[in-house]
Amino acid sequence: MKLMIQKCATPFIALIMFCFVITSAAAGQAGTADIESLQLVTLPAPQFNRQATKPAANQPRLQIVSTKRNQITDEDSWFASNDLKLPLYRVSDASPDRLMELPPAAPTAYKGNLLIKAIRQPKTITLIYGKDYASGRYLIAMDAESGKFLYGYDFINYTRAPDNDTKDLDFVFQSTEWAVEEGNTLYVSHAHSTYARSSRGMNAYITAIDARTNRVLWRSQPLVANSNNFEVIGNLIVTGYGFTAEPDYLYLLDKKTGDVRQQLLVKSKADYIIHKNNKIYVRMYDTDLVVNLK
Repeated sequence: MKLMIQKCATPFIALIMFCFVITSAAAGQAGTADIESLQLVTLPAPQFNRQATKPAANQPRLQIVSTKRNQITDEDSWFASNDLKLPLYRVSDASPDRLMELPPAAPTAYKGNLLIKAIRQPKTITLIYGKDYASGRYLIAMDAESGKFLYGYDFINYTRAPDNDTKDLDFVFQSTEWAVEEGNTLYVSHAHSTYARSSRGMNAYITAIDARTNRVLWRSQPLVANSNNFEVIGNLIVTGYGFTAEPDYLYLLDKKTGDVRQQLLVKSKADYIIHKNNKIYVRMYDTDLVVNLK
């Protein structure tokens, strides 16, 4: 932080300003030092080959109530016209203006990695770091009020499936995409941005972790979660998967087991899924949906 003191009316005011700047700078440096010394948990390699579960009858259902073509580039208008918000902070000058300003206590780097996402949770902020914006690897939870770092994970063992197409190795890094903290449980998604065949179909999962014990509670079947975010609604998780020529779906997952409750075919990949006033707004590549949960 650059130290600058303007000319003040009295020496006393100048002293107050000096102390304020020094204190602010020290606080920022302390926050960075604290995060660098945080001991992250490296979780063991997860299950990559869980078998698909067949949705049972008489389950809750997603029901499309309206479909509207969009202009593809009018994403900001979609957020504004529906008064929708993502619980995200701005992490760079390129971030959309609709996002909240990042709290000063949140470090923008961790061990040489960029802060690529900062997600607002009910009581914490989930910080995701990676070497670039497509390579989220580290997840750190920070108390939203005190700025204290609570826990963190190194997802290095989640970043690559055990078998990949060798010609696509540059594209199969499974980044930490989104996270929802509910009580002591962390729900987190990992996915890469190329065809499923590039990782032999072992891509796009949600994992539930007990943040107190660092125990993995469950991991979903593959190919259910490469949307930019997902929503936890009651005992269900609403997520989406798709990629160019592949089939595109919305999914309902059981929050307690990760089992699929519904697979709903849609026209293109879900980019954003936002729950508001008992409706689910879904932004896709060229189509906007409003969905009810029955």
